[in-house]
Amino acid sequence: MKLRFLKILSVMILAIIFISPGVQAQDKEILAKIGTKTITTADLNRVIGYYEPEQQKVIENNPQIKENILWQIVRSTVIAQVAKKKGFDKKPEIRNQQEMIINNFLATIYLQKEVVEKVTITENKARAYYQDHGDLFKTPEMIRVKHILIKTESTAPEEEKKKAKAKAEETLKKLKDGGDFSKLATEVSEDPGTKDKGGDLDFFPKGTMIPAFEEVAFALKPGEISGLVETEYGYHVIKMEEKKDALLEPYEKIKDKVKDQALQEMRKEAVTEFVEKALKNAGAEIKPESITKPKK
Repeated sequence: MKLRFLKILSVMILAIIFISPGVQAQDKEILAKIGTKTITTADLNRVIGYYEPEQQKVIENNPQIKENILWQIVRSTVIAQVAKKKGFDKKPEIRNQQEMIINNFLATIYLQKEVVEKVTITENKARAYYQDHGDLFKTPEMIRVKHILIKTESTAPEEEKKKAKAKAEETLKKLKDGGDFSKLATEVSEDPGTKDKGGDLDFFPKGTMIPAFEEVAFALKPGEISGLVETEYGYHVIKMEEKKDALLEPYEKIKDKVKDQALQEMRKEAVTEFVEKALKNAGAEIKPESITKPKK
């Protein structure tokens, strides 16, 4: 939260620094005046340009956000003027905070302009990334099952649990005797989300359902019906309908996704490499043990 505040604060400080002086070109619409200073459309757009690209898109499509930013600039400028008159900008602790904010901002902008934006992705690099990271672009194994649920709470009395289990066992016997799964699900299942669909849960990957249910469901073969499966919801009977193996998406179908993911990773590596080199060249030494060691 504090880092977010510092980032917003740094934008406001830069807005104060870079708003235009009294005389403006005639083709710049004046949006606000503060004494001899004016804020134009160009000034506002420049401040918006300090935000992340995704945020800029949102701002550009929302006049209300633009107006809020304008008011933030005005308020910050006016209050900063009051603070200067009171000598706040001369206080050592304030100067230290200003230096930290400016350093953070300069570091962020420099990395963005001189490192991140200079890393580009070619078709060959994207294809190489796709080949080396195939697991990232696979659709996971998925199964489609139907189930019948006879509800019982885990905290229910033993007598109630026995009745629920007996009902589930009776349903399982009917299925083994050739009963129609979908018809029985519609008649007896107590899962309101699938009851009217013959118990159909549609396709889902691992990690979607509770572990006890999934362990049995993924072990079934198409057409096979499980025994009773007890979960926190009650007793289930599961029928395997269909399996889809994990599949690597064709490159041409997802090449934009591949390029974006590869580019993000390359940029992250470039920033890490640059920072490590800069720290080494600066002779920077960090001693975290002085922070973490117990106080006497």
